[in-house]
Amino acid sequence: MMSTPMGPIGPPMHPGMPPQQQPPPPTQPSHVPQQQIELKYDNVNRVKTLIFSLKNSFANVMKVAGARVNHMAAGKTIEEAPSRFDKTLDDFFSICNQIELHLKAIQECTMQLKDSVQYLPPHVTLGKQDATITPSQDGNLSYTQYTTTVKGQVNFTKSVQDILAEGVRNVAKSEVN
Repeated sequence: MMSTPMGPIGPPMHPGMPPQQQPPPPTQPSHVPQQQIELKYDNVNRVKTLIFSLKNSFANVMKVAGARVNHMAAGKTIEEAPSRFDKTLDDFFSICNQIELHLKAIQECTMQLKDSVQYLPPHVTLGKQDATITPSQDGNLSYTQYTTTVKGQVNFTKSVQDILAEGVRNVAKSEVN
């Protein structure tokens, strides 16, 4: 089958009319938009697409199983079986495992988000200069509040390290004696 090259599509050219200039084709950006990258790695969307594959795989498992049962009911041997049931079942379980991994990743991301909301300080603003520790009504901390919070966290971490170091020294002394 031969194909002929297609010319530009547009109004027909008449011999007396000057040729129209075609607008340049829109240029494609050299980078992939951020939203497309996020969708590519989005676990929820991946699970949705895998569900469709799982449905097709399950239908294939049932079709092969039915063909195999009919084949065996007809009294034919296993060597003459139409399709490999174990292969289709492995494909089905493979998709199930992929879905499970994506669901676990979703669960981990949710737990990490929950922890980050709980343990990371709110947004810091530079406008307020009061020294109270409580955040303002909008949930933001002033810079003074933020530095006080960070100093408290650093002091707490240092005290935990000191306690652990003292415990290690006590254990080392008890092993020597």
